[in-house]
Amino acid sequence: MTLFLARSKTFKRFKLLSNILFWLAFVFFPLKVMAISLDPYPVYDSFHDETSVSFFREERPNFFWVNTGVPDAFFKGVNQVSNQPGNISYSINGIEYGVRLSRWITDQWRITSTIPFEANALVDATGNTGNTHTIDHFGDIEVGSSYLVVGRRQTGNFMGLDGWFRFATGTNPFTLAYPLLSSGRGASSEALGVVMGQRLWNLFSFYESFHYETTQPIQLASDNTAGLPAGTFQWPDNLEMMGRVELDVLQKGQRQVSLFYQYSGRISGLMTLNGLELTYGQSYPYAGAPSPNGTTNQLFWSTGGAVFKIDSEFTAEADISDFPVYFIQPPIQGRPNNGGFMFSLSLIFRPF
Repeated sequence: MTLFLARSKTFKRFKLLSNILFWLAFVFFPLKVMAISLDPYPVYDSFHDETSVSFFREERPNFFWVNTGVPDAFFKGVNQVSNQPGNISYSINGIEYGVRLSRWITDQWRITSTIPFEANALVDATGNTGNTHTIDHFGDIEVGSSYLVVGRRQTGNFMGLDGWFRFATGTNPFTLAYPLLSSGRGASSEALGVVMGQRLWNLFSFYESFHYETTQPIQLASDNTAGLPAGTFQWPDNLEMMGRVELDVLQKGQRQVSLFYQYSGRISGLMTLNGLELTYGQSYPYAGAPSPNGTTNQLFWSTGGAVFKIDSEFTAEADISDFPVYFIQPPIQGRPNNGGFMFSLSLIFRPF
C-alpha cells in the first residue's frame, strides 16, 4: 500500500511537470517578437521569494515601436500601414520572452539575472505585398543586485538600493539590414536606483522604484545600415519610474489570489550623433502648436492584472497594459500612434 501511494504521488508530479513543460513550449517558443529592449523587462520581482525562477512573455504590437523611442532612421524601408496624423503604424509586431533568476544571498542582499530571447519579424516596403524578414537571437543579458538599507523584505516594509548591468549580447541594430529587427542596443548599459515597499493592514502591498539608466556610446562606421553619418551615437539617458499596489482578495492555505494596478513611466533625454540632437518618433506642443520633430521622449503606461499563487512552489501572473497612457498631462499633440493594449504573462517557480 505504501509503495502504491508513493508511485501515485510520483506519477502525479511527473504528469504535472510534463503538462507544465508542454505548455511552456507551446507558449514561449513558436512566437515572434519585436524588441530592442528600451524598457525594463516585464518581470515584477517579489521581495518575499528567497529564490525564484521566472519565465516571462510580453506581446508588443506595432504601436509599441512608434512610441517607444527609436531613431526615425530605423523605420526606413519598413512597410508603413498608416500615415494618418495620430495613427502612424508599420508592419511590425511580436513578443519578447525570457527567464529571470533571483536569489537572496542574505536578508539584505539579492542578485538577479535575466536572459531574454527574441525572434523578430517585419514586412518591408518592397512591391505590393512586401517581404517578411526575421531574425532569431538572444537579447541583452542583464545582471542585477539589490541591497536593503532599511526594513525587512519578509514584512514587505523596506527601502534599498537597486541596479543592473546589461551586456551587449544582443544584435547590433546598426549592422542589420533592418535595424528594427535588432535584439539589442548595440552597446552595454547600466542603471542605479531606489526600491521601496510597504505592507498595510496585512491586505495591501505597495511597491515603488526609481532608476537612472545610461548606455555606452557606439562608434558608427560610414557604412552603417541605418544610413546615419559616421561618428559617435549616444542612446538617451532614461529616468524610469514604477508604482504598484496589490490587494489580497483570496487566501486559503498556500493558495492566494491578488489583484494589482501598476503605473510605469520613462522620461528620456537627448539622443545624439556627434553631439547633435536626433529626432526619435514623437512631436511635442510648442507655443500652442505641435513641433515637427521630437528630440526627447516621455512615455507612460498603466498595467492591471492578477497574481495566482498555486502553492509554495508555483505562481502565475497575467496582466494587460494600456500603452501609452497619460495621467500626468493631456495626450501629446501629433503623437504618432494612439496606442492600445499589450499582454504579458509570467510564471514564477520557487525551487528551494
